[in-house]
Amino acid sequence: MNIFLVSFIGALCSADITAFGQFMIYRPIFCAPIIGFFSGDAITGLCIGTISELFWIKTIPMGVAVIIDVSMIAILSTFWACTYFPGFKDAAILSILLAIPFAYLYRWIDILGRKLNVKIMYWVEGGIKDIKNWRIEIGIWLGLLLFLLRAFLFYLFAIAVGGKLLCDIYAVLPKYILEGLAKAWYLFPVAGFGVAYNLTNIRALFLRDSRND
Repeated sequence: MNIFLVSFIGALCSADITAFGQFMIYRPIFCAPIIGFFSGDAITGLCIGTISELFWIKTIPMGVAVIIDVSMIAILSTFWACTYFPGFKDAAILSILLAIPFAYLYRWIDILGRKLNVKIMYWVEGGIKDIKNWRIEIGIWLGLLLFLLRAFLFYLFAIAVGGKLLCDIYAVLPKYILEGLAKAWYLFPVAGFGVAYNLTNIRALFLRDSRND
């Protein structure tokens, strides 16, 4: 039941990126502690969410660009770390690294889903021309439901497959790599602050150039 709950929360967070709302619940620093709470360790969820937030702070939906689902990285890694290796900092970092390929895989699935939404849009437009305005409401709800469904099913797949991969990979890693991953738990936030600081400098330069123009 915990897996279904996490998948449902993950689907809602994914939908909040572009499909519905943009209430900012999809940001890792918000959704990861929630998953950590349901998995028994909200503190680890907050730490993973903070790391993910800092590293991918520049990843925001703009225009037609299809970004990776950063909340998926935070949610999957939090669930895996808190469920299979509670309290293990090296496993938490390994979970984050393992969740990244799943986020890129879902990005590809999301692109295919958007192509399907285009077909729904043409169907709605054809209905408007034929004075079938009821297609507008059906098209909106159909697009949203399909988005939630594919995100929910992908979360179920990723949680199951990724959890097994995490356990198998962790079991064969040598001790020195595990020690390095444990140290990375403290170094990753520092690197994340560097990313955020660099973004601040870029914005400052952009504003200065805009004023000069």
